[in-house]
Amino acid sequence: MRPYSIASTPYYDGGRGIMTSSLRLFIRRVLSDWNYQYRALRIAVDWIIALYFVIPLILVVGYQYYSWWQAQPAWFSWIPLSLVTLIFYLFTWAGTIRFFVEEGDQLFLRQNESWFKHLMVLGWRYSLILQGATTLLLFAVFLPLLVRTFGFSTAQVACLFIFTYLLKVNLGMARQLLALNLYGIVLWLARIVMFAGVFFLYQAPVAHLSDRFVYSWIGVLLLLVLFVFLSKLRFRQKGAFFADIARESDSRMRIVSILLIRVVKRRIKPTRKHPLLFGRSQRLFRGTGASSGLSDFLTKSFFRNGTQWRLTIQFVLVMSTGLFFLPGPLKIIIWIVAACLLAYWRKQFCKEELSAPFLKLFDIQDTAKHQALQAAMPILVLPALLLISLCVGISFFTWWGPLLMLGAAIPLAYGTSSVFTSWY
Repeated sequence: MRPYSIASTPYYDGGRGIMTSSLRLFIRRVLSDWNYQYRALRIAVDWIIALYFVIPLILVVGYQYYSWWQAQPAWFSWIPLSLVTLIFYLFTWAGTIRFFVEEGDQLFLRQNESWFKHLMVLGWRYSLILQGATTLLLFAVFLPLLVRTFGFSTAQVACLFIFTYLLKVNLGMARQLLALNLYGIVLWLARIVMFAGVFFLYQAPVAHLSDRFVYSWIGVLLLLVLFVFLSKLRFRQKGAFFADIARESDSRMRIVSILLIRVVKRRIKPTRKHPLLFGRSQRLFRGTGASSGLSDFLTKSFFRNGTQWRLTIQFVLVMSTGLFFLPGPLKIIIWIVAACLLAYWRKQFCKEELSAPFLKLFDIQDTAKHQALQAAMPILVLPALLLISLCVGISFFTWWGPLLMLGAAIPLAYGTSSVFTSWY
């Protein structure tokens, strides 16, 4: 059997085209990382959440952001510059510089110094671009506040952006160097001192950005020189291979770790002998046919489903908050859209329940399933729609607003349910 060596890998070219080959390896690892993050994100954000929460939230936030540019909200004046500075500084403390090294690289890649160093340089450049993009996104969110409330000019916003970005990448490099050279309680104390000390060094130029503009650009120049020094020091650091592997693993698992943050070992609770809702299994719909029994089944299945309760509460909170701040005509449009989304959501749930394997043991016709769907749908839509309608009515700031919207919610629930159940 031929012994394994770097020459046997598909990236080896006898010393020629080192940059091209290492670039291909880097691109493969970046694409693999993005694909892994996408698959991890799909675990939490499936099409139901994207349709009922993410898309409406983006629309509401986008409209709200546009309205901030048209007219400054009154509560903007309540936000001090020191609070914005603290948020920016906490942002600079987050994140790290990645080098995309893996544990298997010690077998062959570290033997080729040129390959390994070029791979680290590519990861370093990728991290700088990614940190710049996230910093730009943060400033885009706070831009109406900076311009409208604090009166920052374009040059001052650009200076603050560069200053914050350079501080972020410098802190990323400095924290890595501290972790590589200090351990235990000494490392913990050093991080606390650096966190507190750098905050005051960051706060002073930002607080005097308007009256002492030149000092901010001097700070930018000093951070740029410091970044060049820390980068060279980091690349010359010895014995950092396994620490880089651990850091890369943490960065790769960043989304998965958020999803699993509540996965803890718990004591198994005794199961209830009777469900909390409809514990006596009483009949909810009159009649003796299969459609009546299926209507009971669909209604009880939904209201006993904890996941549906949680998603419904989240949907009601998001929609109610957004509708509260929208102008009058747009409230009614989004209110009707919310009713349609609820009807479609409930229909999808009922269809999944009606396709349960145990129901196939019975000779149930599609006509009976359709009738059960039509009978149960309004009851499933009405509770969430009533809460949303109540919030819309309160937002009119009149005594008749809640009464009018609650009264209109009932025919709207039955109307949308009738439309969406007109076909099975």
